[in-house]
Amino acid sequence: MKKFKKIYIEITNHCNLSCSFCHRSERPKAFMGPADFAEVVRQISGHTDYLCLHVLGEPLLHPRLGELLAICHQQELRVNLTSNGTLLSKQQSLLLASPALRQLNISLHSMADLQGKAGTDTEEYLAGLFSFIREALAATRLLISLRLWNITGEKDGTNSRRNEFILARLEDFFALPAPIAAQLTPGHGITLAPRVFLSQNQRFTWPHAAATDLGNRGFCRGLRDHVAILVDGTVVPCCLDAEADIRLGNLFSQPFGEILAGPRATTMRQGFSARLVVEQLCRRCSYRQSF
Repeated sequence: MKKFKKIYIEITNHCNLSCSFCHRSERPKAFMGPADFAEVVRQISGHTDYLCLHVLGEPLLHPRLGELLAICHQQELRVNLTSNGTLLSKQQSLLLASPALRQLNISLHSMADLQGKAGTDTEEYLAGLFSFIREALAATRLLISLRLWNITGEKDGTNSRRNEFILARLEDFFALPAPIAAQLTPGHGITLAPRVFLSQNQRFTWPHAAATDLGNRGFCRGLRDHVAILVDGTVVPCCLDAEADIRLGNLFSQPFGEILAGPRATTMRQGFSARLVVEQLCRRCSYRQSF
């Protein structure tokens, strides 16, 4: 049985922000209900020990998130969540009480889209973030990964000033002895406190229709160490296929193992093994150039 390092499950593609770095999906908005989620988990049983409950959307918006996390715990699956961080205060009790939750990734670059949206501002956002971190460190073993685009080498003055503001607040909160920016290199992160990390990288381009064709030579870890399942049950090879351009099958009409063994998935895997990119979406994906 093929075992993945992680499997992405998109529990919702709804979001309370409309960030400039996120793909604007044309798929219908939906929430995956507990019964459907349980069926997905049943089908992927044995194929991974770790779930990432995200592709697009804000998972903390899910009205039945507690039930989904309970299903994960029952099946002994460890969960990573990726959030814009605006709902941490609202969902704090639930998140801190969930034994299934292993890691929370928070996209700090979402702060660029806060003003006038989501009913909050940057000061309120950071206050909620720091309160959550303080409680999580005291009461859980949760890993917290803070993410921020382009901390170093930015050409955009607005982004640079915003990042400098965020870094200064982090330095104060964690009582760091040296400036964060001096410790970072592109693509790498630092430890801010036990179980709290800050990572930074260059902003990537979603590999959809308007992106540049980068050729047919290359490699990717899609279908090798991860796979993704969208909110309607569609299986796609990776978490960057936000429009289901590469539809491998649907878990609600076809068994997961059969989908993985299907001709399209097999051709993709064989192609990557030979460093040959066979799908048009993959040809436009700049992220694969990091491998």
